[in-house]
Amino acid sequence: MKKVLVLGSNSFTGSHFINHALENTDAEVIGISRSDEYDSIFLPYLYKKEKSNKFKFKKLDINKNLEDLLRIIDEENPDLIVNYAAQGEVRNSWKYPDQWFQTNCVAVVKLGDFLKDKKYLKKYVHISTPEIYGNTGKNIKENFNFNPSTPYAASKLAGELFLNNLFKKYDFPLVATRSVNVFGKHQQLYRIIPKTIIYLKMGKKIELHGRGQAIRSFIHVRDVAEATLKAIQNSNIGEAYHLSPDEEGVSMGSIVKKICDKMDCNFEQSTLLIEENFGQDAVYSLDSSKAKKELNWKPKITLDEGIDETINWIEENWNIIKTKDINYVHKE
Repeated sequence: MKKVLVLGSNSFTGSHFINHALENTDAEVIGISRSDEYDSIFLPYLYKKEKSNKFKFKKLDINKNLEDLLRIIDEENPDLIVNYAAQGEVRNSWKYPDQWFQTNCVAVVKLGDFLKDKKYLKKYVHISTPEIYGNTGKNIKENFNFNPSTPYAASKLAGELFLNNLFKKYDFPLVATRSVNVFGKHQQLYRIIPKTIIYLKMGKKIELHGRGQAIRSFIHVRDVAEATLKAIQNSNIGEAYHLSPDEEGVSMGSIVKKICDKMDCNFEQSTLLIEENFGQDAVYSLDSSKAKKELNWKPKITLDEGIDETINWIEENWNIIKTKDINYVHKE
């Protein structure tokens, strides 16, 4: 592991992986994202620290600057590529499905086709999603039938299926990870846990779509970063790995109630129940025994510990966070 190129380096999970790789390996890391680097409170590799001399950042859009991106990849000759770059917001995928398919499928196809013959590439880690399974039962394994129910999920699956085609025909060095809901400090403020904390501090009501009944599992972002590094180091190509906590899944409403309790706020007075849910799946639950066995990995940070940490992070940076837009802002 000499040089790692991370696409989507400004993303929540991507920036945490960069931080983990810089702290735990000697590899050079190249971060690529379509926007300038975010405020350091959202980038753990910059948070209260100087930028590592092992890291460099380049601003490139995988859709608009693909030729420049491919040229840089050839110049850098990374032995590892981790792709976090995606349109990932389920609700808005119904409004702009073409944009979701452009980034999550077409760009992935073009990138994969370019990389399939590159001898310098030893492993390509594709960050997938359990939403490609659609609404599921409990503890499903990696060979569960695909049944996406949103444009986001369908676009992610389409890109992943093409990469699997490359693996079967060209031995493309693909490894895929599918993680349940990731959370922790430095997360985008519109996500349910930081948004709930912020709304409670501001005295605003939290909208619970689908009346908060959807069941989700939450895994801490540092556990995911560790698993991703272990997937690079220990996996066989062509494999997919589920990443999930040991804890049972919980309803979105119970997550908000847990935060209300921690912040001494009344749940009923702090929430507004909304019927529609934009076609989101009612439940998905993953069995991560394969990752635990083959990657020698296990999650370490509990939901309660991670929520406490996120509350503390928001409190520490409140003067900055309260000035930020806490709603999702769509970028084409």
